[in-house]
Amino acid sequence: MDKDQSTLPQYPESTVRIRFEDSDPFGHLNNGRYVDYFMNAREDQMREVYQRDIYEHMRQSGKAWVVASSQIAYLREAKYNEEVIIRTNLRWFTASDLLTEGQMLDPETGALKSVVWMRFAYLDVRKGTKATHEPELMDFYKTIAIVGEGKEDLFFEQRVKELRALASASSGA
Repeated sequence: MDKDQSTLPQYPESTVRIRFEDSDPFGHLNNGRYVDYFMNAREDQMREVYQRDIYEHMRQSGKAWVVASSQIAYLREAKYNEEVIIRTNLRWFTASDLLTEGQMLDPETGALKSVVWMRFAYLDVRKGTKATHEPELMDFYKTIAIVGEGKEDLFFEQRVKELRALASASSGA
């Protein structure tokens, strides 16, 4: 990696526009498409912010991350043609798992529209078995993870409540 890892942001952000083909008949982002927006934003952020191409990693190492579980909270609608900010982070990691968080925000008010947690398992795609993160990856995770190494003792619902309270406090509501 070219960048000094100590200067890497923990909360990269992207601005995206809600597309017509992703909207339901009411002009809201279809609930099934939120995960696509979060995953696409995280993939772009990994490449642009951290200079890490997950597909190149798979090609070279034969290992890749697959979604093992996800939880999502829909708090406010995202509307067709609206721009939103997607902020992501790596909450915690283990030798073979990652938990990422995504937040969809209104760029003008900072209002929280949606929150997602996605747990990724690291797999050896050739063998179809769980793999262990290489030491270089573990070092990288240590510099960007919010909680750090090891699964945290926090439930998704608690985190959503925490984020809602932070958003209310910052907007003066």
